[in-house]
Amino acid sequence: MSVKYPSRRHYRPNLQPVPYQELPFAARMPGSPRVHCWQVPPADDYRQAYLLGREYAGHFIQYVQDNPDVPKHTLLARIAGDVDFSAEGPEQGYWAGFFALIEQVLIFPIDIFG
Repeated sequence: MSVKYPSRRHYRPNLQPVPYQELPFAARMPGSPRVHCWQVPPADDYRQAYLLGREYAGHFIQYVQDNPDVPKHTLLARIAGDVDFSAEGPEQGYWAGFFALIEQVLIFPIDIFG
């Protein structure tokens, strides 16, 4: 089974806040009162999952930029809390790619006066 990539999103600044449930990796689970912040499809290939995880991180980063109130809701902590780090196999690629890109962005030099 191949991984299905999320549809491309065209983010536009200064729009009404978008709920985090719109992120491609968030989903409401049947019988659960809250949204599960890390719902990814099964994967057959680690590399594909890794690349898709990076794409998910890109969606998350853009979402945070467009919705500056997100840090008040500790969304990244909720995502990390919902990731099953004990899962073995190709599915590890999703979270590895996601957090690798987040880490790259955090250490990338930012020139706020540039």
